[in-house]
Amino acid sequence: MTFTLTSPNTATDIVLQVENLSVYYRSFLALRDVHLDIPAQQVTAFIGPSGCGKSTLLRCFNRMNDLISGARIVGKINYRGFDLYHPSVDPVDVRRQIGMVFQKPNPFPKSVYENIAYAIRINGYQGDVDELVEQSLHDAALWDEVKDKLAENALSLSGGQQQRLCIARALAIEPDVILMDEPCSALDPISTARIEDLIKTLQQRYTIIIVTHNMQQASRVSQMTAFFNTAISDTGERSGYLAEYGPTEQIFSHPTQPATQDYISGRFG
Repeated sequence: MTFTLTSPNTATDIVLQVENLSVYYRSFLALRDVHLDIPAQQVTAFIGPSGCGKSTLLRCFNRMNDLISGARIVGKINYRGFDLYHPSVDPVDVRRQIGMVFQKPNPFPKSVYENIAYAIRINGYQGDVDELVEQSLHDAALWDEVKDKLAENALSLSGGQQQRLCIARALAIEPDVILMDEPCSALDPISTARIEDLIKTLQQRYTIIIVTHNMQQASRVSQMTAFFNTAISDTGERSGYLAEYGPTEQIFSHPTQPATQDYISGRFG
């Protein structure tokens, strides 16, 4: 099944709808009973201690967990009316609509130009490749820094530039949603600030979900925040769950759960 978006993004759209979702790795319950709606053209931050299921849920949105042996989900994820896990849905189509930027920059060992050109070619792009490469680099706020280095190996770029190149590569596929799994954790403060500024700009055109351990970053870039925590499951193992979800200002100023307050104030996690 190929996705066809039937309506434009608006601030009131719900792009992703999670219903009673649990995720298992073989017999281990990693995340349980999540209900969550992700609004369009906003930045939603996932925060919480290590092992609480933030990245696990993120990977469910573009079916990256399909690549992990023994991973399975119970429940449902709807994307603009489509059941993402319906047997007729091709995971490759999912990943075209829902792109991902990983924790560590992962440019191809190719030129800066080919990092984007190769990605769009294998996705069947038939237009002007030069134009799309340049536009994608502009969109990722990288063009001015690399326009004279397009033939150079992408691995020669700085860490922050490599991460923006990976963002440009994701944008070139023209996704609807961009997932970011701790995109600044390996970067210095200046590069982090550039990525955060970029996120704010991209939000005008894309729905963005970011996993971060940086509370200040979550409060700066997001409009919605989900706090995940861990608890002892029925099997005696720790599993993650969604403890609280709401507007970022509310979560950081007036959380309803004591555990949320403890986490964002640094008393645990």
